[in-house]
Amino acid sequence: MKYGDLTSPDLGRTVGERVVVAPLGSVEQHGRHLPLLTDTLLVKGVADQVEARLSDRVLVTPVLWLGASDHHLDFPGTLSLSNSLYGQVIKSLVRCLVHAGATRIFLLNGHGGNIVPVDHALTELSNESDQYDRTWIVSGTYWVLADDAMSADQHGMASPQLTHACEYETSMMLHLHGPLVHQDRAVEGRPPLKSKYWGEGSKGLVSAYKRFARQTASGSMGLPSAATAAKGASLVGAISDKVVAFIEEFRTWPTLKSPND
Repeated sequence: MKYGDLTSPDLGRTVGERVVVAPLGSVEQHGRHLPLLTDTLLVKGVADQVEARLSDRVLVTPVLWLGASDHHLDFPGTLSLSNSLYGQVIKSLVRCLVHAGATRIFLLNGHGGNIVPVDHALTELSNESDQYDRTWIVSGTYWVLADDAMSADQHGMASPQLTHACEYETSMMLHLHGPLVHQDRAVEGRPPLKSKYWGEGSKGLVSAYKRFARQTASGSMGLPSAATAAKGASLVGAISDKVVAFIEEFRTWPTLKSPND
């Protein structure tokens, strides 16, 4: 069920019995061939499939389209909140949902820049009040949650993993919003270095923070020219399966007691 389609009284009667899914996106450059709204459109595509399959068990909010994208500001068109301000927005969103009666909240993230501020915000929020002791608030980024279902060999990918404006994102956009993709403008993005510790193809053993324009002049990474709509359909289906599986388990997590109970 879509959160925004309900009246206030109807929402109040049902919100405590369902998982509230809040998709998080961004508006930022995606190379020379994908629209600025790519992250928002992709996470909405996954959320739409989740809502269709679990309509009697979830409430899906509209996508929060403004994200933390300061690292993309060298490229025209990017709209961004600073990490600290984005964290405050996330806290306000969650506080409103809890005030409305939500007991299980899942922030479904679709933009890498949101991960750190969301984790920081939820850590602070859970420590600020006992009212969150009986509420489950979790965040998950779709490509992390679905990692074992997104391997290159399962979908015929020419590149090893999802990066940015890459074969994976371009394929999903071709499947979900083909007319918005300018495939003839796609530029290969070569990694700035090869390392097992950081960067494309690595295991991400360390975190390094660089503005995006220092990593790729075109704004793209990977092999977007290898993308196809068929690969995108396969990816979106696999990702949706994993998100649905998580939500089904999440619904069964027991309420945790506080020391004062």
